[in-house]
Amino acid sequence: MIPRRLAAVLFVGLSLLLVSAGGAQASGPTLTGAGSTWAAIALDQWRVDAARQGLNINYQAVGSTAGRQFYIIGQVDFAASEIPFLPAEVQQLKSAHRSFQYLPDVAGGTALMYNVKDASGHEINNLRLSANTIAKIFTGKITNWQNPAIEADNPGVRFPNQHLTPVIRSDGSGTTAKLADWLAHMDPADWNPFARQYSVTLPVQFWPNFPGAVAVRGSDGVANYVSNTSVGPGSIGYVEAGYVYEHSMVPAYIKNRSGNYAAPSSSNVAIALRHATLNPDLTQNLLGVYNAPEATAYPLASYSYLITQTTGFDPAKGAVLGKWIIYIACAGQKEAAPLGYSPLPPNLVKADFQALARIPGAPKPPPLTPQGCPNPTITGAGYGGGHQTGGQGVSGGGTGNQVKPAANNGGGGGSTTPATTTHSGGKTTGRTKTNAKSSGKTTVSSPLLPNAGVTITPLSAVEQAAVLKQGVKEASAAVQASDSPLVLAEVVLVLLVAGPLVSLIARRRRS
Repeated sequence: MIPRRLAAVLFVGLSLLLVSAGGAQASGPTLTGAGSTWAAIALDQWRVDAARQGLNINYQAVGSTAGRQFYIIGQVDFAASEIPFLPAEVQQLKSAHRSFQYLPDVAGGTALMYNVKDASGHEINNLRLSANTIAKIFTGKITNWQNPAIEADNPGVRFPNQHLTPVIRSDGSGTTAKLADWLAHMDPADWNPFARQYSVTLPVQFWPNFPGAVAVRGSDGVANYVSNTSVGPGSIGYVEAGYVYEHSMVPAYIKNRSGNYAAPSSSNVAIALRHATLNPDLTQNLLGVYNAPEATAYPLASYSYLITQTTGFDPAKGAVLGKWIIYIACAGQKEAAPLGYSPLPPNLVKADFQALARIPGAPKPPPLTPQGCPNPTITGAGYGGGHQTGGQGVSGGGTGNQVKPAANNGGGGGSTTPATTTHSGGKTTGRTKTNAKSSGKTTVSSPLLPNAGVTITPLSAVEQAAVLKQGVKEASAAVQASDSPLVLAEVVLVLLVAGPLVSLIARRRRS
C-alpha cells in the first residue's frame, strides 16, 4: 500500500511530467531546469519570453544546492547556481560520466531586506549597515534594533526597543553562500567563531539555524516573511535585490571600502563587478568586488550561472537551449535592470558565446554588435534603467533619515544629489521621467531566432512594472522542494519511477 503522502507526490509529479510530455509533442523538445532562487525572477521572465517564440523551458526554483543535485542525477537538462560544484559533487559527476560547464547569466546584488519603524512609528526606508553590524545580526550577537552598532551606522535615527529577527534560508542557497563568503572575508572576527561553533566551512550552503533566527525556504519565502504585516515587523533577511523591489520596499545601504553606503542598483553592482576576476571555468573570484574602492560600488555584487552539458546531450534539446542562452545573453539583458539585476558586460557575453560551441546542437551565435546582440552594455544603453534606490551611494557623513536615496541613470561618479524616479502602481520602476517618455520601434536581428527580423518596442514605465510583477509571480509559483530530505528523495523517486512510464505514453501518442 503506497503511503498517502507518497501517493500525492507521485500524482503531482506524474501530472507535471505528463504536461511536459504533451508540451514536447506540440512544440518540440521541452527543457527542464532547476536551481537558484536568487536568479529566479530573471530566469522565469526569460522563460516566458522564450515561450512566446515557441521554445519550451520549464524552470523550478528549488535553490542552488537542490538544483545541482538534480543535475548530477540527470533529472534536469540544466541547472542554475551561484555555487560551483563542490569537490564531492565533482566526483559524483565523474562517476555518472556527466559533463558540465558554467555560463554567467545575470549579475545582481544580494540585498538586506528589512521591516522596521523608528521610535516615532515612521517607516525607516534608508537603513545603513556595515559588514561588522551585518555579521553580528546574522550570527545572533544583535537581538534588538536599539543596538549601539546599528545606531553607529545610522546617526540621528531613533530606533525602537524592538526584538530583531534575522530571517535566514532553510534550504541550500547560493544567496546564503554569497553573504557568508562576504562576511568571512570582511569580518572574520565575528564570522570565524560562529563558523567554528556550527561547524560550517566555505562555501556555506545552509545557514546555521541559530537561536532567535527564523528559517524559511527560498528567496520568495524570505521576502514574503519580511514584508508580512503580521510577522515581518522587526525582521531582516537576505535576498536578491529584485525581491525587495517587488514588495515596494527599499534595501539597506551597505558600507563599502570607501566608507560610503551604497544600494544594489544596476550601475552600482556593475561598478563593483569591474573588480571581479574570472577563473578559467568562468567562475568568479569576488575579493576585489568586496574591496572595490569606488564610492558607489555595491560590495555584495556577484554573478549567477547556468550549468549545461558539453557532451552526451540531445542535439535537439541543445538547439533549444542554445537559442535560449543567446536570448538571455543579448536581448534578455534589457530586462535585467527593470527586474532588479545588472546586465552582463560584453566580455561575459563573449564567453557565453564561446560556451555555446560546446553544447551539442546549439546554433551559431550572432555577431557581438548592437544589431546582432542588443544587450544594453553592447548597444551603449549602459547598466541603468532599473531600480535605483540610492544609485550613487550615500556619503558616510550622512545622517540617518535625513539622507534621501539618489536615482542613478547608469553614470559613474560619486554624486549624492537626489533625483526623481518614476513610479507605477506603487512600485519604483527606476526609469527617469525622461526615459519613461521615450518611445519608438527598432527592427533588429533577433538573437533568439537568428536572421529573423523582429520589431522591438522599448518598455514604458508601466510595462516595466508589469514585467517585474510577472517575473516574480512566475518565480513564486515555481514548485518548491520541501525542507525534508525524505520529500526530496520522494521527488527523485517520482522522476525515476514515473519517467519511463511517461516516455512510453509519449511514444504511444506519437505512434
